Amino acid sequence: MLFKLAWRNLWRNKYRTMITVASVFFAVVLSVLLTSIQRGAMQTLVKGIVGFYSSYIQVHKKGYFDEQTLDNVMELNDSLVASIRKQPNVTHVSPRLETFVLASTGESTEGCMMVGIVPSEEKELIKLGSKVRQGIYLADTDRGVMIAQGLAQKLNLKLNDTLILLGQGYQGVTAADKYPVKTIVSFGSPKLNDGLLFMPLAQAQRFLSAENKATSLVVAVKDDRLVNKTQQEIEKSISPAYEVKNWQQMIPDVVELVKSKSSSEFVVVLLLYMLVAFGMFATLLMLMAERQFELGMLMAIGMKKAQLARMIFLESVFVSLVGCAAGLLVSITITHLLSAHPITFGGEMKKMYENMGFEATIPTSTDPSIYYTQVIIIAVVSLVLSVYPMLKISGLNALKAMRK
Repeated sequence: MLFKLAWRNLWRNKYRTMITVASVFFAVVLSVLLTSIQRGAMQTLVKGIVGFYSSYIQVHKKGYFDEQTLDNVMELNDSLVASIRKQPNVTHVSPRLETFVLASTGESTEGCMMVGIVPSEEKELIKLGSKVRQGIYLADTDRGVMIAQGLAQKLNLKLNDTLILLGQGYQGVTAADKYPVKTIVSFGSPKLNDGLLFMPLAQAQRFLSAENKATSLVVAVKDDRLVNKTQQEIEKSISPAYEVKNWQQMIPDVVELVKSKSSSEFVVVLLLYMLVAFGMFATLLMLMAERQFELGMLMAIGMKKAQLARMIFLESVFVSLVGCAAGLLVSITITHLLSAHPITFGGEMKKMYENMGFEATIPTSTDPSIYYTQVIIIAVVSLVLSVYPMLKISGLNALKAMRK
């Protein structure tokens, strides 16, 4: 009987019910959209920073990360690379040979990080081809270098100029040679833009007398949410003589940035919940004021207060379910549309983002946890607020209510 009464009461006054449903509906939509945009912006930020250079996972010889010298290089072998590639979340595996060298043009000298790469792999892995500003992208067998734009300006280098490199090779061997500048690339990060130099891996190995050796294997993944799981799977599949590091371990500064932003965003979401709760509570106050005569009449004809309270609670449950279901449906539609067609900046904002190496867009996150978490929170808030009408009923006098 109470179920029937509760359901019929909702549609006896459709206007009143739609106002209540609307308060729950908009609460769900706003909370999901805000959380989705915040998480999407954070994922884009992390992806941009990690995608600059480090990628999500790297494999080194054990101890290399703590002491990054050429004496801790690893021997490249096909079985190691194959073990990493077979992981389902891995898309690319590329070896690198990194060391610091002196770059000189005869008149100017600058210290820089020289990175031996497989250009064809890095083109996909960190989108290195998209960072080319002058010249042509290097082939794997080319003899020449790609130099960051800031470093080229410091050395006053142009395309096809000759660059002299001096450094210490594997096991203390002196490394010295000269190479033509084939490509100039640009990075959004000033630190990278002022100090990076790339050359094909085979050429770097010859220059450093480190044949068939690498300092790291850089791993790209399909789903960045599964980085920790992928890291564990790689660790299980390879020898303990190697160490596997994820981006959080390699770039702790970015982790701290994410935590600080998450804290500030939590405050914003909390304020939203408070506004939503006050809005829903105001709606309940209005409804209880309108239904004084109705509730008094039900008590006068014999309905007990406990039954009346249960009926009002069931009405709140129905309203919450309808509002949450409608809000969830609309939220999923909007967030997926914004994910496929993200918010795009224009004008000066677009230039600023692109100069920093980021896409001038904010895609929404479509992580399923966003939807069910926000729906559960709003539903709980709605049901907690329904305690007020039940408390109001417990002190209700039938005669006074009907007179009002």
